[in-house]
Amino acid sequence: MRIGIIGATGLVGRTTLKILEERGFPASELILFASQRSAGEKIPFKGSQVEVMPISDNWDLLADIFFCSVADDVAQELLKDYKGEAWIIDKSKVFRLDPKVPLVVPEVNWDAVERLDSKIVANPNCTTIPFVMAMAAIRKTARPERTVVTSLQSASGAGKAALEELRLQREYVTAGEKMPEDAREVFGPTLAANLIPQIGSFDKAGEASEERKLRDESRKILGDETLSIHATCVRVPVEVGHSLSVTCVFQEEVGLKAIKKSIESFPGIKMMEGDELITPLDVAGKDEVFCARLRHDPMDKKVIHLWLVTDNLRKGAALNAVQIAESLI
Repeated sequence: MRIGIIGATGLVGRTTLKILEERGFPASELILFASQRSAGEKIPFKGSQVEVMPISDNWDLLADIFFCSVADDVAQELLKDYKGEAWIIDKSKVFRLDPKVPLVVPEVNWDAVERLDSKIVANPNCTTIPFVMAMAAIRKTARPERTVVTSLQSASGAGKAALEELRLQREYVTAGEKMPEDAREVFGPTLAANLIPQIGSFDKAGEASEERKLRDESRKILGDETLSIHATCVRVPVEVGHSLSVTCVFQEEVGLKAIKKSIESFPGIKMMEGDELITPLDVAGKDEVFCARLRHDPMDKKVIHLWLVTDNLRKGAALNAVQIAESLI
């Protein structure tokens, strides 16, 4: 099986390589593509050094499965008229809501790949993946009438430049020095020692694009356009790991034991016991979606609260894509 990675030198591209090696993916040949400025760089894989190349004409003939981890505008230009035979697993937002393209979390809706005749498979947003896994588990017991979610998203979710900017800002904050403009190019406001209650652009109603992604992608994956999801997405000064505080409101009282059992039995979710906590630092480098603090609302037994955390570079991005590829073969 010939494998290609487009955007191989970025955070998700490098994590994809690492996971392919960890899981013993049967790659007979590996092709790495990146921008012209990264051409010639060598990346280790299974004891060898693989040289990064700039993307060229007829690139789609060089592999059987491609992982595409590039910016939205690059993916749009590269794949807009794609008619090749190779599978494309795309991490950008370009095709996620296209009705002809499956948007897939393998544990939740692998059947979408079988239903839709598309060589492109869209990888969901990094907050959507853990959220829909938990929702799919909960919906086996009872379907919420309304869900309120606050996401606390790490810097690495915005890419390598964002992560480097956070590290640079920490140096200025620690030194008590004024933050220069060139240390605030990715986020705008300072992220170090701070929170930014905006991810993406606002619409006229004041909803940010990241919040729309979470709602609209979840509806598509779960096959329910009536899902009532109200999200607030916040960028936090954490390097890796996205967390979600989730509140589900049901029509009738729900049994916590039944909900817990559904979550525990769902593939890919690790349920923490009792008062055991889980934080972004705890999950870095791990594959599962972790769930903790499952509880009834003390004022209303029709309401439950829970806490989710996952490594956004792994299950939130690269691992989900590799699992899609494993299912394709």
